[in-house]
Amino acid sequence: MTTLRQACYLSIDLEDYKHATMLDMGLEPRTNPEQTWRGVTRILSVLRETKSHPAVTFFTTGQVARDQPDLVREMAAQGHEIACHSDQHENVYSLNRDKFLHNLRRAKDALEAAGGQPVIGFRAPNFSIDERTTWAYPVLAEAGFTYDSSLATNHPRTKAEAYDVMTLSDRELFVFPIYRHMLTGTHGIRVIGGTFFRLLPLSLIVTLMKKSAALGYVPLIYLHAADADDQPNPVRWNEMRRLPYASRCAWSLRQQQWLLGAHSVADKLRSILTLFAHQGPMQTALPVHTAVR
Repeated sequence: MTTLRQACYLSIDLEDYKHATMLDMGLEPRTNPEQTWRGVTRILSVLRETKSHPAVTFFTTGQVARDQPDLVREMAAQGHEIACHSDQHENVYSLNRDKFLHNLRRAKDALEAAGGQPVIGFRAPNFSIDERTTWAYPVLAEAGFTYDSSLATNHPRTKAEAYDVMTLSDRELFVFPIYRHMLTGTHGIRVIGGTFFRLLPLSLIVTLMKKSAALGYVPLIYLHAADADDQPNPVRWNEMRRLPYASRCAWSLRQQQWLLGAHSVADKLRSILTLFAHQGPMQTALPVHTAVR
């Protein structure tokens, strides 16, 4: 007797690790397209080994679309959904309304030019749409987005759909919430991806995903290309020479944390996708008439 797998969505947050990190450092950014290709290739090779849907959603920065249009074009040609992950991986709370709208439009134009398909989904870097930035939702709708995947919450859900519906003044915005398992105070584990996926043991990841599903969420797996790259290439000490010594030390340690566990990502993902069935691009969950505007 075949046991039905629980549903999940696998998505890739596609930014250039070196470019985004150097930008956070306040340095003139450099790109590392080889790392981006390696990580994407590794994740997709695992997906092909499973019986899950062969296409995913790529939440992609405008910077990647401008600097690596061949990658975005190839992913679109393979049937993947191209969605938006900001323009240069800026946190939403670092922007005001006008800058955020400009950011969205610039990124959306670059992504649609590279991928040749409408871009209707958005995920904020670091899930940075929160209680400080609720003004961002009507801006997303104004910029032409249909859904958002930035909300991390621990509230139980009762809906069968993977999304909630947010009613704005003149339209609806579909919101795919990600479950946050609370630890203490305001600290919790987003279920599940990034550092949590790399560092937590497989058994705990599966337990958290099952708890997420029991609370009414469709578990969302989010991986970055750098998470799956087994040839780590952090920003080097000499590339940080314009920073104060203490900052260089802090950033070196921080990057070591970000790179730990990359070797285990493929095996963990392979095991998880035997238990949870990836459902395909996230836009396919939406009502048919809203999938493309």
